[in-house]
Amino acid sequence: MMTSISMQVVLGLCLGIIISQSSPPTWLYIIDGKGTIYYSKNISLTVIADQQQDITCEAYGARPTAVLEWRLPDDMAVVHQDQSDNIQDSFYISQKAVTITPSRDNHGKILSCIASHQELSENLQYTVNMNVHVLPMSVLLFSTGGSHSQSRLIYVQEDSPTSITCRSIGSFPATELSFQLESGNGLGERILPNISSERSILDDALFDTEGTVILHLNTVHHGQYIKCFASLEGSVVELVYAKVIVYGPPRGIKMTFLGDLYDDIETNISCKAVNGYPAPLIHWYIGSKNLTEDSSLNISENTAARYDAESTLTLIPTRFDNGKQLLCRALQPTTFQARSLNQSLVLNVTYAPVVSITVRRRTSSKANGTTELVLICKADANPLVTTFVWFCNETVVSKDTNNYRLHETISENATLTSSVLGIQNPLSNYYSVYKCTAVSDYGSGSAVFDSLYLYLIPNAPSGFIIHQHQTRSSSLFVAWKQEFIIGK
Repeated sequence: MMTSISMQVVLGLCLGIIISQSSPPTWLYIIDGKGTIYYSKNISLTVIADQQQDITCEAYGARPTAVLEWRLPDDMAVVHQDQSDNIQDSFYISQKAVTITPSRDNHGKILSCIASHQELSENLQYTVNMNVHVLPMSVLLFSTGGSHSQSRLIYVQEDSPTSITCRSIGSFPATELSFQLESGNGLGERILPNISSERSILDDALFDTEGTVILHLNTVHHGQYIKCFASLEGSVVELVYAKVIVYGPPRGIKMTFLGDLYDDIETNISCKAVNGYPAPLIHWYIGSKNLTEDSSLNISENTAARYDAESTLTLIPTRFDNGKQLLCRALQPTTFQARSLNQSLVLNVTYAPVVSITVRRRTSSKANGTTELVLICKADANPLVTTFVWFCNETVVSKDTNNYRLHETISENATLTSSVLGIQNPLSNYYSVYKCTAVSDYGSGSAVFDSLYLYLIPNAPSGFIIHQHQTRSSSLFVAWKQEFIIGK
């Protein structure tokens, strides 16, 4: 017990001797609210105008404690706190904190921390200059030339140069501006714009700064964000962003239909346009005829937040549509320059033969002047007519007779075929009915000629007189077409 008491006495005496040794502070520095220590000469403390900032003066290594004092601008709002002292390794760490609210008028003014101690012949003093930043009143991001207000959506035309502006209003010093365009994984590369600064129109002690970039955007950027960073001396003070909406026609278009097309039979033809923005409109045409009112339109949003459109046309084709072009046109309904995407097909309409008979007289050049009646049977059909059959009073006409001559079938174009029947010395005094039947793989059609029509065929003109003084032409031509058509 006596040993323990003796040791306590010895330790107490040693500690008293140590504490009784007086020494001045070895370090004096300032710490800001972020924990940054300022101890070098000619250094600035950056603060934000009209925002509270905690700063601390700290003295290290004094024994006994140093007395700390702040000297601050008179026109700055300040809240003082009591000094605190903590012992560490037989020395004291003393701290005195203040909460300041600087104004922009305090820019460049001095903050001083003074430490006094019994061992100092002169007080220690550490000073910093206040670098007062004024945050921009607003930062706007918008399409150049558009409304100078913050927009959460920026509309651009695909593959067209797009100018985008970021504007910082009322800051000190002038802000630094940079852009970033997101990629598919959310990351993006910084884009440095062309920047200009001028005195603010609201307060000539502040600055307005404007940065502009020109981008070529396409559908892969649709729905991504473009960001503008406003910085003061390298520190980002504000971030604004907007979603990019890319106007553009569909990326593809496809027309489909099932089965074949038949004369006067209803069919459905579909046309699908994908990945357009806004939702494409689909129009239908045959030649210059607009068929859109006979169609329906279904619109859906895809995973890329763009639109697919599918239109179904209800079409009743006729033989007159065969060979014509059916056009599906996907239109971009925007205020930008109109763009469209087209697909077309040539209509192949199946129809039965449509038959007509043309009649004319032909007189032989021989001395006997034999007259031949020529019947021409024309058939318009798809597919082409393969067989012609002639009848006289319901009897099949054979080519090997004295009164008839049958010529080879003639194909005039893709759908028109004709057959010629020559009748030698027709007996107009006898009543006859001639019939031509045309047969194709799809069907058949007929036309009839009644011999009574022979009396309606006019004779060639004759006995005309020319009065020379009534014409200026040196030649005179008289035309006469001795034929007419009997149709089905």
